[in-house]
This record gives sequence, structure tokens and C-alpha cells, in this order.
Amino acid sequence: MEIRQPKIKLFINDKDATRDISNFILEIVYTDSIEEKAKDELQITLANHDRRFLKNWAIQTNSKVEASIIYNDKDGSLKEFTIGTFYVGDDFTCKAKGSILTVKATSQALEDLDNFKKIRNEGYENIQLKELVQQIINRCSKKSIVETPDVFIERIDIANQSYEQFLKQLAKKYNCRFFIRSGVVVFSNQLKTQELNLTNYLIDDQIRFKAKKEAVKFVEMLYYKPNSKQVQLYKEEVPGAKEGKTVRIQDIAHNLNEAKQKVKAYIQKIKTDLRAEGTFTIYGQPVNAGDKIIIPEDRYGFLGGVYEAQKVVHSIKKDEGWKTNITIKYIGG
Repeated sequence: MEIRQPKIKLFINDKDATRDISNFILEIVYTDSIEEKAKDELQITLANHDRRFLKNWAIQTNSKVEASIIYNDKDGSLKEFTIGTFYVGDDFTCKAKGSILTVKATSQALEDLDNFKKIRNEGYENIQLKELVQQIINRCSKKSIVETPDVFIERIDIANQSYEQFLKQLAKKYNCRFFIRSGVVVFSNQLKTQELNLTNYLIDDQIRFKAKKEAVKFVEMLYYKPNSKQVQLYKEEVPGAKEGKTVRIQDIAHNLNEAKQKVKAYIQKIKTDLRAEGTFTIYGQPVNAGDKIIIPEDRYGFLGGVYEAQKVVHSIKKDEGWKTNITIKYIGG
């Protein structure tokens, strides 16, 4: 499968700048994340040999940038993957005496960001959770998606906290997601996602899994011989483990069957830890953070299962096309 060569559509402060800028784009990187403390970001790298982009031009601090990826679908039809709305910060960076200009924009306007981070002391009484969340977000952002459980709150206080800290706390308590995507503040327990099997799009046919702990090759446990106080050792190899240490369970089983059961349970936990997190790169696809990623068991064995895309980085280069790097976290079988 060939890497796609999509087109980029850009609007700057509500004006179509695609034709003016497209020939100078060296790379666009869009980072979409639902990880803790992460924020969506758009980075545009422009060729600036004649220094045209250091003169009076459209992008200034807090300028609004809207971007989309236009690509050919499998059936040849044109599709548009909307990246979203971003706001330029004050960190224009130039390299090689101005021959390259990199512009970074985040998913929230600077003024809105300040409002979210300002320390507050407020109290609320006799209010529905959804109304509370909506009131707070409306003070900081014009665009939002708020979906919550039906919860009535008699009294709740914001004590020396920012709205951002408080909303994260509420999201954790009521099993919701809180993040900012492309200029839209999302607080939801009904996040709309896709369920995707992307293994056919892998560039190097490899998913790199990162274990939580040091690799384990063998698990062993002592157990009592029948009708005796003597002990014997039961040892089992972790399936698929190529290398690693030997772990002994710190207990003595009453018999061989109990030892086998406890060792197998320990190995199952190791398998879960092994597939805790993984990363891979695919030929560009319209994937969002939060989407469910299916890793097939018939191809990846016990590492197979359902994962959630925690971070998605779309990179489009003039000479390399569109690639998508995805960080996934295991959420179920």
C-alpha cells in the first residue's frame, strides 16, 4: 500500500489561505490526545527562503487557524478529514536565518486558556451535574459538548482550584472524559468513537508494546508434597516470552493444583501488563484519539484485544506523504 499524498485546506481568521500557502508547506503535524495534561496541537512548517512570512502576513498571535485533510478514499472518492480549529501562540520559531518558519497553534484561544487556569473559590448548591459543567465551560469557551450522567448535587465547592482542575476531578468521579479537541471543550460519558482494525495499514508491520514492568520469562511457586511438610517447586514458562527474569510467588501452595492455578493467574496478569500500551505507525488514516483499535488475536496472540487510541499524531510531509502514529492503551478482551 502506498502512502497517501493528501491536500491540506487552511483557513486563517475565516479566510481561505489554501492557495497562498499550500506550495510553501513543508510539513503539517496534528497531535490529537486524550492523555492527562495533553492538549491538541497543530504545527505548520513553511519554506521561507524569501522571508515572505516574516513580513506583514495573515498569522499573528492568537490568530485562528482551521485545517482539513483532503484525501482519496479506497473507492477513489474525495474525503475530508476535519482537523479542527486552533489558535496561534506567541512562539513563532525561525530556523536557518529565516529559511524555515514553524508556527504552532493549540486547540484553545489564549484568553480561554487563561480563564480555565485561573484559581477560583466558588460554591454551587442544588444543581444538576450537566448544568454545573455547562455553566463553567460557558465562561471559558464558546464551543462545547457536554454529556453527563443524571446526577443531582446538593452542594459542591471549588476551593483554590482552577476550572481545569475542577472539571478533571468531576470527570474522574463520574466516569466522564474531559479534554479540548480542535477548539471544542468536551466533557462526556458518551464519547462518539470509531472501532477500527488498522493492521492492514501498518507501515513496518509491527506494533511495539511497552510493558509496565520488567519482562518475565518464568514463574515458579513452592508447594507441599501430599501428606508431607516437604516442599517442591512448580515452574511454568510465560507463553511468547523470549527473554526475561524468573519470578517466584512468595507463598507456599497446599498442593500442586493450587500452585498451578496461582502461577497461571500470575502469568495472566503479566500478559495484561505486557499489552498495557503500544505504539505503531500506519499509512495515513482519519483516526481520532479515543477511537477503539482492534488488535486481532489470530495475528498477535495474547496481545490481541480492544485498545483505546490515547494519542494520535498525523504527519504530512511534501516528500513522504501522510503517516499516522498511534499510542494505544489496552481496555479489554
